[in-house]
Amino acid sequence: LARSQVMLQPGTEVKLQVVKGPPVPELRVLTAPAPPEPREQVARSAMGRQMPPQETRESVSQLRAQPMSAKHAERIHQFTTLLRDSGVHIDQLKAATLRQAVSYSGLFHEPRLLNGDPKETTDIKMRLLQFAARLRAEIGPETGLKQRGVRPASTAGDQPAQAAAGREAGGDTLLNRLVRLVEGSVSRIQLQQSAALPVDDSPRQVWQLDLPIHLPEGTDDLMLRIERDTSGESSDGTSAWSVNLGFEFDNIGSVQCRVALSGDRVATTFWVDRAPTLQRLEARLPTLEDALKAQGLDVVHLKGVLGPPAEPPMKIPLPDRLVDERA
Repeated sequence: LARSQVMLQPGTEVKLQVVKGPPVPELRVLTAPAPPEPREQVARSAMGRQMPPQETRESVSQLRAQPMSAKHAERIHQFTTLLRDSGVHIDQLKAATLRQAVSYSGLFHEPRLLNGDPKETTDIKMRLLQFAARLRAEIGPETGLKQRGVRPASTAGDQPAQAAAGREAGGDTLLNRLVRLVEGSVSRIQLQQSAALPVDDSPRQVWQLDLPIHLPEGTDDLMLRIERDTSGESSDGTSAWSVNLGFEFDNIGSVQCRVALSGDRVATTFWVDRAPTLQRLEARLPTLEDALKAQGLDVVHLKGVLGPPAEPPMKIPLPDRLVDERA
């Protein structure tokens, strides 16, 4: 048995590697050496600029506290509204809104464009890119040159005017800082998108994202990772699925959860870092078990564990080497 996502025509010569011995040998199709994986290229380009949502919100609060013009205040308000629209309000957290939040999280922006689908105006990545373009247009090309360290040609007569313009549109004005926050948010989405890019002939598909949960007292972030594994498909074509959740609230600490589903069989494990939280969790597990059984699922196991999992449920595909020693 040799699985491959590469379309092969009859008569094509391939190289195979034995990855599992008798009684049923399994083979892997070897491909020619290729350039660095697309996912590594995306992760490398986005990692240095990416900014987690919580850090972005804190930076926006700092900007809001500064004196500014009405125009700048309006741009801050627009970005704040954009961030608020990217999450889910706790009182609206249900299957339909969760599915919508994943769909509009920016993960699927490029696939929609590639498929020629109509532009989704609620896609957060598209809205961030459009907002960044508007801000750059307002900053102007001359300021963009200053940001890149290029000084425009000048004469002695206009030096005072240029000095005043430099103080007004310097490299660290409010709009420039806002642009960096927007670009950091886009890079964060790109870093998450890199986890979804294919790896060789792996049968596993992954989607990972930050999901802001808006509470009455503020906003917290939920890390969501969805995996589909087609290597163990049953006779009816059913794949194995798993959903990983990770979040940290002040009153309960850190909680990580993994829900594995194969056909009608489900297994769920919670990892917590506080004993009181484990006690509260275990007291509610029977309610969760009843809810799962009510959906026709066979609960294989359902338990809570004090301490971290052996393998982090959330994974960012970081490049193997961040610095090229030959540079």
